[in-house]
Amino acid sequence: MRYSVSESLKHKRNSRLLGVISKTGVSGWIQASIFFIIIAVGALIFLFVYDLLEPDQQVLYAALSLAYFIPPAGKETVIFVGLSQGLPLLHWCATLWMFDILVCLAIMTNWWFFELLITHIPPFPFIGIRRKKPHLYKTIVSLKNWYEKLQQTTQQIQRRNYGKLLLFMLALFMFIPFQGTGALSTTIIATTLGLRKHMIFLVVTLGSLVSILAISLVYMGIIQL
Repeated sequence: MRYSVSESLKHKRNSRLLGVISKTGVSGWIQASIFFIIIAVGALIFLFVYDLLEPDQQVLYAALSLAYFIPPAGKETVIFVGLSQGLPLLHWCATLWMFDILVCLAIMTNWWFFELLITHIPPFPFIGIRRKKPHLYKTIVSLKNWYEKLQQTTQQIQRRNYGKLLLFMLALFMFIPFQGTGALSTTIIATTLGLRKHMIFLVVTLGSLVSILAISLVYMGIIQL
């Protein structure tokens, strides 16, 4: 019996999940330890930069940092909003780059945990951010719907069979500053496709850096679109 692309991806995810859950003892504790170490490093980076800012900047910094982790907010939104509202360019961009790196590491080392969270958290209200004339608006976020759209993108990539161009396509996906791309989406797609972890890390790290630099240069008017 032949599997469809969707069934094949689902079978691979379930196999990985069962494989991880079946592990006991030291392996499970190591994974959990790595996950919490990554969270602790992210918290320390956040607090370090937070302490460097003025009180009025600290509130915006905290709000945008939270928004960055909730789809569909992305770099093209939070960088423009943050810089236009007075966040220091180096502090804000360095924070986002480190967040991307840590998200990539967290997903690669604890993919099963993220998939469980994404597929079981119900839709919830959230405050979105508009880039043009920056303002907040109420919205409903469904991580499950976002994840299903991401799986559709993964299926399209797999059907087109990019071969040796796959890394380039993922780097381009990481680089293009549109909502729905970024470290979270790129790492999930690359992990689902079975890429080696060091290649995923390289794509996300370099793609994030180039993307952040490009958006910042656009904001400063050095690059005209």
